[in-house]
Amino acid sequence: MAALNKDIQLSAEFITFLRSGFYAQILFEQALSTLEVKLVPEDYLETAHKAFDKIDVWINDLATELPIFSASWTTPETFDAIAAMSYMRELKKDLQWLIPQVEVALRTQNLAQNRDAVKLLVAALIRSAAARSSYVETLHSIYTQLKATDLAQQVSYELEAAKEYVNVTQIILETFSVTTTYDPDLCEKLRREASLTPCDFRAHIHDTSILLNVYAKEFSFELAEIPKDEAQGWIDLRVPAVAAGYWRAYNFGAEEFMEWRNMGITGAPLAANWRRARFSPREAVGWIREGIPPVLASQWLSTGLEPTRVAALLRRGITDPSKAPRSAREEEDDNQADGDGGQEDF
Repeated sequence: MAALNKDIQLSAEFITFLRSGFYAQILFEQALSTLEVKLVPEDYLETAHKAFDKIDVWINDLATELPIFSASWTTPETFDAIAAMSYMRELKKDLQWLIPQVEVALRTQNLAQNRDAVKLLVAALIRSAAARSSYVETLHSIYTQLKATDLAQQVSYELEAAKEYVNVTQIILETFSVTTTYDPDLCEKLRREASLTPCDFRAHIHDTSILLNVYAKEFSFELAEIPKDEAQGWIDLRVPAVAAGYWRAYNFGAEEFMEWRNMGITGAPLAANWRRARFSPREAVGWIREGIPPVLASQWLSTGLEPTRVAALLRRGITDPSKAPRSAREEEDDNQADGDGGQEDF
């Protein structure tokens, strides 16, 4: 089919975000229940379930090219559009409530001795992963139903990684739900893994601000909830409020953003993951080009090998840096000793 019209595109984005947000909220509550921690009230999911009743109808309508929003409006004009806006505000409010609690848990000393803090971090990881996975899966499904093949294909590239990380968080949940005594080293690994979840949630809040103000003439720094004195730094560098909000969510200032952008790294979550691994933009870019994640790059960094060389070794099946040939000459000698004549096509 032809490119989606603006009404369908806007409705798809709005509905997809709502569905992923409330789905993640449900999994968050389920994780807390599995871990047997009381953090949320009994009616915590009441809004989520009401929203899903509507969202299911909206998705079915969208499949028949019936949108809930019109790009020509200046304000929501139908009951469905008004309801969607209301649900978006509720989702934003819940994220604003959650962030400070996760940040307190992350700052907890002797984390292994504070079981509730550990459990909250596990549940936060579940929520963050579920939101991303649900978003790409729902958007892919909607685009597929609408026969928007190119858009569905673009989203499909993210499906595998999103699902894989959900599986990782489920393993983490199982690990902490079956043990009676928390290992301090394991808890510190959890702290590191969960360290970006408040940033993820702040980015989601920025998403809600953008969607809630879709009929504003301009998405300003005020609408992005960035203070005037801080906004000026972004304005001076001609960074729009939409982009500034995402990078600010991951604790990047305007100058630091420019350092990453100048190296061709334009995704805030990607930059945040590399910064967490203590890579500068210049150090990170080579590894990114080779598709090597921060956790692997950190392990190989001490070998002194270039990212291109490490990528070739990984393709060959050498995953342990201590077993890597120290030079191309040494590898050639090894190959000849193995009787393969030193021929290897990387």
